Amino acid sequence: MFSFINIPARILRLLQLNITPRQVGCGVCLALFLGFIPLNGPMALLLFLFFLIFKINRLSAILTLPLFKLLYISGVSHLAERIGGYLLIDLNSLNNFWGFVTGAPVLALLDLNNTLVAGGLALSIVFCLPVYFAAKIIYVSFIEKNFKKIQNSRLVQRLTKYKIVNKLVNKMDLIRSRTER
Repeated sequence: MFSFINIPARILRLLQLNITPRQVGCGVCLALFLGFIPLNGPMALLLFLFFLIFKINRLSAILTLPLFKLLYISGVSHLAERIGGYLLIDLNSLNNFWGFVTGAPVLALLDLNNTLVAGGLALSIVFCLPVYFAAKIIYVSFIEKNFKKIQNSRLVQRLTKYKIVNKLVNKMDLIRSRTER
């Protein structure tokens, strides 16, 4: 009925994305885990389920997955295989742990006895925190730098002159503050 109102509402919704830096960081970390393991096994399927179930920024995961997969193809896979071989074969102190993992009904299906999977998971665990914090910092700096430019643009200045647009913005701010709690 009021289709002309939907256009400014959509523009403002795009400008004020309800995405937290935590969600972006988690999405990039999930892409790291998916990028450093082979995508043809059950572990990749489990991580894909995490992609669907958990509240992460899926766009950041989709955009950074090719970067991590490119790193994996360009040489990280050899490092992951060496680390996985060391963890699975050479490190005798973990024999009982791997015996439990391969004997457990559900864990045995995750293909953790594959050197590429075990090494890729180990590398992902090591790099997870630095990647998470780097993604958060990059996202916050990007939003701060570009949001002010967008907010001061002529289009947004014209849209905020309308009372209905201001009401929509206030409503979205209220919804966002409720979801951030």
